[in-house]
Formats: sequence, structure tokens, C-alpha cells
Amino acid sequence: MLEINQIIKELLQLHDCVIFPNLGGFVAQYSPANFDEKKSVLSPPHKQILFNKNLVNNDGLLVNAFAQKNNISYENAIESISDILLEINKNLKTQNQHDFQGIGILYNNEGVLNFKQKSNNLLSSSYGLMPLNIDEFKISNKSEKVIDLNSSKYLKTQIKNLALAASVILVIFYSAWIPIQTQLLKQDGEFNYSDLNPFTFKKENLVAIDDVKFQYPKEEINAIQPIDKTLEKSSSIILKSKLKNNPKPAVRISNESSNVTYEVVIGSFSNEINAKNMIIKLNNKGISARKLKKENKLFRISVGKFLNKNNAKKLQKSIRKRYKISSWILTK
Repeated sequence: MLEINQIIKELLQLHDCVIFPNLGGFVAQYSPANFDEKKSVLSPPHKQILFNKNLVNNDGLLVNAFAQKNNISYENAIESISDILLEINKNLKTQNQHDFQGIGILYNNEGVLNFKQKSNNLLSSSYGLMPLNIDEFKISNKSEKVIDLNSSKYLKTQIKNLALAASVILVIFYSAWIPIQTQLLKQDGEFNYSDLNPFTFKKENLVAIDDVKFQYPKEEINAIQPIDKTLEKSSSIILKSKLKNNPKPAVRISNESSNVTYEVVIGSFSNEINAKNMIIKLNNKGISARKLKKENKLFRISVGKFLNKNNAKKLQKSIRKRYKISSWILTK
């Protein structure tokens, strides 16, 4: 059915009349350009399609075109068109209409056949051109609204717009800044909520210890060296010599065993990689640090080893005061 509609449409572009045998003829009349003042619609030149129920005799135009299109004989084409006619009459009887797609609708009104064109422009010289509504191109005569820049309503609106723009800019800034400047999205990365403050964030001045960040001063950090054991021994000899010459009873300076050592520990890590990274950071700052033997599944970082616990406490106090780093003493 769609095929016969396309054939009729193509024939109407070339001819002024196409007869459907035993049904009627489609007549194409030239219609010049027209302007409808009421609707303001400009119609281009086109072919107006009409239907004449009296043109039923076969002139061979449609049958030959159908035969060539389907590569069949003239007689077979007549039979096929007769079958199509039966289906058209059935639609007119049951539905009171038949749709010739791309051409128009043939409908039955109180026993009289009528036709309503529903097609694009079939005129070859203006093929495809559609009617144009002039109102769509008219310039609006509406007066422009004058806004008082000094009005409170306008100022409130501007403030809201600026606040909204600032919020959007802030969100975009954080979306780009956080992944680049922090290790929030990195695997095994060190991160602290204070990193989210762009005004105080200085990554190069931070050292991570047990997932806690401490801030070093910007000035160069001097290396912290443990107290020399020979100095402890010499001090002990001088003290003993003074006690011998003193008639007063000897005072016990320390009850600590010579085999006991004290390590100043500033970090413990379950991951050895994190421990090594900590040592590198401390060394880069000028602090001598080393990794102790793994105990209890932890790698401890020491910055000093002493035989005297008081010396270890002095170093611990110095680190806390100068570098704001908490530490603890490991007795071994």
C-alpha cells in the first residue's frame, strides 16, 4: 500500500492528472503564491491536489509505472492494483476514510467521496517550500522595562546573584584544589582535615607521624644528635672524684642499669613504607632519624638513643618546644 502511494506522489510531480482505475483521478492544479492577510501566512507557488471520482477509466499511466517499479507485466500490475482497490473500498466502508500517505485523505461523507490534501509542495519549481507565517518575524513593540539601579529590590537581587556566583566559584575551586594539593584521593596518602584550609595549607612544612601532621617552622632545622656516651662517662668520673674529697655521705645519682637504653620515639607505623617516608622527610629537614627493629607489628622511628633517661627527656622537651612534636621514650 505504501508503494502505490509513493508512485502516485511521484507521478503528480510530473503530471497534472493520475487516474486510479475504477476509483477516480487525482488532479493537480497550479496555484500561485498567495498571502492570507487574516492569518499573515505567505504561501509559495504549489500544486493543489483535487480528486475527481468520475475519472475512472484506465489511461495506463499508473499501471505502467507500477509494472516498471515492481518489474512485472502489465497484466500482473492490473491485478495487483485491483487487489489494492479492494482494500481501499474496505477502509471506506468500515472506517469511512482511506489515507493516501504523502498525498491526502479520501473520506466518505453521506455517500459522497471527498478529498482533503495533506502533502508537501509537489510543484517542481518550488518543491518542498512551506507556507511562511510573517508574524514570526515582526519586531515586538513592547516598551522596555526600566530598572532603577538604586532601588532596594534591585540591590537585593544583585546581592543574591553575587552570593550565588561566589558559592559556585568556591565549589569549583575546591573541586580542583583538593585533588591537586592534598593526598585525599591518593592510595596510602596522608591527609588531615586542616589540609582543606587553602589559607593555612603549606604541604612542604608538614611531617606525618602516625597519621598526625606537625608543622615545622620555616627556618632551617639543625640536626639533633644524641649525647656522646664518652661525655657521660667523663662526667661520671669527675663526679666520683669530687665525692671522694667530700666528707659527706655519697649520694646515689642514678639507680639505672648500664644495660638499659632510652630511645626518643616520634612515630610508629604498621606500614614499613610509611616509616621510610617519615625518615626521608626528617632527614630532608636536617633531623637524624632511624628505624628501629620491628616489634609488635610496628616500625618505630627514633631521633636519639641515650643511656641516661634525663638526657632523653631533655631531647624530648626540646623537640616539643621547638618543633611542636609530641614524642615518647622507649626503654630497652
